[in-house]
Amino acid sequence: MKGAEKALADRLGLPFIELRDYDFSEAVLALIPAEFARENNVIPLSSDHSNLAVAIANPLQQDIYQILAFITGLKIDASVAVLKDVQWAVRQYYGVQDDELALESIEEHPIHEVEGELERLGSEQPIVRLVSNIIRDAIDRQASDIHLRPREKNVELIYRLNGTLTTIRFLSKSLLPAVVSRIKILGSMNIAERRIPQDGRSCVRTSKSMVDLRISIMPTVEGESVVIRLLNAKVGLKSIAELGFNKHDEDIFIDLLHKSNGIFLVTGPTGSGKSTTLYAALDEVKKQNVNIITVEDPVEYHMDGIEQIQINHGTGYTFSRALRNILRHDPDVILVGEIRDQETGKIAVESALTGHLVLSTLHTNDAAGAITRLIEMGVEPYLLNGSLLGVLAQRLVKKNCPHCLKLEPVDKLVRQSLKIPAEDSYYHSVGCERCNQTGVGGRIAVYELLQVTDEIRDIIKADVTTTEIHQKGLDIGMVPLTANALTRAKNKEISLAEVYRIRLD
Repeated sequence: MKGAEKALADRLGLPFIELRDYDFSEAVLALIPAEFARENNVIPLSSDHSNLAVAIANPLQQDIYQILAFITGLKIDASVAVLKDVQWAVRQYYGVQDDELALESIEEHPIHEVEGELERLGSEQPIVRLVSNIIRDAIDRQASDIHLRPREKNVELIYRLNGTLTTIRFLSKSLLPAVVSRIKILGSMNIAERRIPQDGRSCVRTSKSMVDLRISIMPTVEGESVVIRLLNAKVGLKSIAELGFNKHDEDIFIDLLHKSNGIFLVTGPTGSGKSTTLYAALDEVKKQNVNIITVEDPVEYHMDGIEQIQINHGTGYTFSRALRNILRHDPDVILVGEIRDQETGKIAVESALTGHLVLSTLHTNDAAGAITRLIEMGVEPYLLNGSLLGVLAQRLVKKNCPHCLKLEPVDKLVRQSLKIPAEDSYYHSVGCERCNQTGVGGRIAVYELLQVTDEIRDIIKADVTTTEIHQKGLDIGMVPLTANALTRAKNKEISLAEVYRIRLD
């Protein structure tokens, strides 16, 4: 926090500086190598013939001053800055190195020579450093995915930040074969194979945590396209209090998790935060000192104190097969990554009926749709009557940056669609230094929580419709997802455009 760094600066008698408003000079930035700046969280501010002023996050590291003096030949004057601000400035002004390396074309060589050349280039230090810097930069920015998208004349480097694809920079097209080869080496893939898609995985260690990399490489007409999914447990894991429930729904959610048996479902499309919610639920359930086993594809976050099983479709180790096996392993709580078919659904529901608490996900739009989806899969209504505890449907929406809020112009069609009065005012963020001109201050879940009460159980029959279940949920007090999002918009937390984007009714 800013207060801690400022207090440290006062105690040491050093200046405290706000970097986001500072006017950096290219000539001064060139005095310190980018790699050194990144590794030591330091950035140069100004220089004269004898002194170099720098901003540093940890002014107690005396050896940094000695190294800087040796590198630059100047006396070092230190100022203290917030760590996140230093990291932002280093990214902003040093960027990613080595993106303009001149590599000779390898397209004309015979195939066996090409394979050897690709492996050699993929292992060369500049390429290793470039790929490493891209991954580290994405982790620092808390990106969820890295895209390397080949175009006709260059390669577009894209990060998914707060759910939005954001172009970071363009790389030389001549770099693509070597960069892809390096990524294939990281993911233990076949370097020589460039005609079919490949998947791989790796992990990197940062100063704070281990980050899992899930790598997908796809051949396109412009070259091989790469997507790297970053799974950072330290960033992804949250407590129930951090999920954004109101007090009433949080109490219901926690109460359901303390049941000794039954099934609880989280629904929503890919990227709606279902895994984050389930892991927050597991963190709560762990407090009961029970045996927890998860079956996942893939295991997204490693959690101490629970047993996690990775599905392997290549060997036939599916969700249903794993479920049958773990029931003999004396579990109290089972997490099933996703119910995809009738067999998995039936085993999950029957497990809930035989004394296990089961947590899982489904791909349905709303909470009521989860019930009809399971019936359509072939799960008997009477089994659901006796086992289903509740369903949480959710979406992730972009939070407004609180530093650049402005009155939001709202289209007449949006007001009509959401049934909101013409006089109601809403706010959106227009972008500033604090949010890197994105207008986004992170993401938060909006949701609807359907508790399966006796009134809901009474209507769960083979011919029940989603509309009937949804209406009964409203009758017993469920707040629909769109209304939950509208409440956040009225509180200036999100824009009305976000509400319109994820609306369900």
